[in-house]
Amino acid sequence: MWLAGEVHDSTNREIYLQVRRSAEGTSRSLEEYLRALWSLGRAERDQDTITPDVFVALLTEATSSAAPGFDERWRTADLGLLGVTKGFDTWERVILSQIADLRDFAEGPPQHYPELGVDAPRRSDAGTRANGLRWYNHSVPSYLECGMAGALGGWDPDDGIRTELPGPSLPVYPEPEGVTSLSALTWHELAEFLICGQEYE
Repeated sequence: MWLAGEVHDSTNREIYLQVRRSAEGTSRSLEEYLRALWSLGRAERDQDTITPDVFVALLTEATSSAAPGFDERWRTADLGLLGVTKGFDTWERVILSQIADLRDFAEGPPQHYPELGVDAPRRSDAGTRANGLRWYNHSVPSYLECGMAGALGGWDPDDGIRTELPGPSLPVYPEPEGVTSLSALTWHELAEFLICGQEYE
């Protein structure tokens, strides 16, 4: 567990910029990164909420900390969310489902233009997973940026990464608008961050 000093609110804009910086220069594969993040997150499993400082620390540490090995049982396990009520368990099932998908990608057929959206090539013996099939983000920087933008917001057109769409649009996720203050994040919110990291464009 990270021992924080005085707890203070952070804005989604501040967190967005910190998370983007945390991914700069990493050559780690997304699967390895998520295995490290899962291991780090387990140390916080008894916490009902995570402070913004701890959230950013987890994401940053996962770029370089030791990653546990891949467990083949994750590919066939029941990782569905039916009946799951505890927030950490939801987050854990989502991240393990994504790790299993990424291993399927690594061992499956080559994907052409994966950034345009591809379905995970799950094996016939795959267990139930907590995430959808469709993947748009396959690198650590794009996964983290889209996780932030989709789940917590905080981006600005001047960042040069994404632009506001002209006219009416129907987003897949109700993207947060403007700069908002955050004092704590629930595990359900952190699970939404993971899903947006996978599916948000």
